[in-house]
Amino acid sequence: MTRAVDAIPAAEGLPEKKVELMRIAYRLMAQKGMHRTTLQDVAEAAGLSKATVVYYFRTKEDLVLTTMRWVLGRVAWRIVDATAAAAGREEKFRAMIGAIFVEPQRNRDFYVVYSELIGHTSRNGRFAELNAWFRDIMTGQYAQLIRDTNGAVTNDVEQAAMVVRALIDGLFLQWLEEEDWVATHPAYRELCERSILKFLELSSGSATLPR
Repeated sequence: MTRAVDAIPAAEGLPEKKVELMRIAYRLMAQKGMHRTTLQDVAEAAGLSKATVVYYFRTKEDLVLTTMRWVLGRVAWRIVDATAAAAGREEKFRAMIGAIFVEPQRNRDFYVVYSELIGHTSRNGRFAELNAWFRDIMTGQYAQLIRDTNGAVTNDVEQAAMVVRALIDGLFLQWLEEEDWVATHPAYRELCERSILKFLELSSGSATLPR
């Protein structure tokens, strides 16, 4: 997964205090939303002055964007590590789904915040750039995984990767609508796994995807 991995920022090397503030900011955004989370909220939750938060993040926009790039990078690395440890196409894709469907609360927090980030992309170029960066990384990972496991649709790997991503994100959005989202989480994970493997199986029967 060389090309996709190269675009993911390293998780190491960040100041410990900065990472702590990003963790707090992410938690607050999941609870209150990006719009309602303030620098003062983060400072109070961390037991620090607002000036300390501003030292690491000049503005709220910088805080949100830096935090989300860090979060999105961690998601991408989790998938890389999980698939690298698996052997065979089916095992690698099962490992990928397992790295994505981690735990109900964590998944809910992520998609609630990520959905809000997407909502800002039409109004803010920096948010659009960040979302495009993450989209390219994830689609690139899925495409490389298809290539590495000798999945067919070799003439349409990028399109196949887009379908895989659509299945994952689409099922997560439907899952968010469930009243009992904790209880239904395993069923959605299983459905996602089955759907992706079936799609790859069916698409391997032809040289190109239907247009």
